[in-house]
Amino acid sequence: MLASPGRVTIRRQMAKYKKDHTYNVQQSGNLALGQAGSVFVTGTAAISALAASTSGVFVAIQFIEDTVFADADGLVAETTELFPDDAGTCALVSANGDDTDGETFPQGMTIFGRWTGFKLASGKVIAYLG
Repeated sequence: MLASPGRVTIRRQMAKYKKDHTYNVQQSGNLALGQAGSVFVTGTAAISALAASTSGVFVAIQFIEDTVFADADGLVAETTELFPDDAGTCALVSANGDDTDGETFPQGMTIFGRWTGFKLASGKVIAYLG
């Protein structure tokens, strides 16, 4: 919702209180690029953005070393057919998409999208909340 030209008001529900935050265009863009926080993941436990963020999504995943997601709940997109996922083929984007099962994401690569969680089979990543 636009509060005034060049400013965006976002309602965030925090654990202890509710508050409106007004951001300028640059600040709201920063939120979309992961400025809401990040997590460095080296293990194989399931990671959920819902517990870590009021937005409930990771917006970018940076691969620190070659990484493979687990077969079950490896990469969970907010909208299965819109973002790379372990179950969907991105059919809303292209008829030629594929799921992420068994794929190796190389060190140095960053993917952007909206994921509610993921689980690594191997590798290390930094996941950015947005």
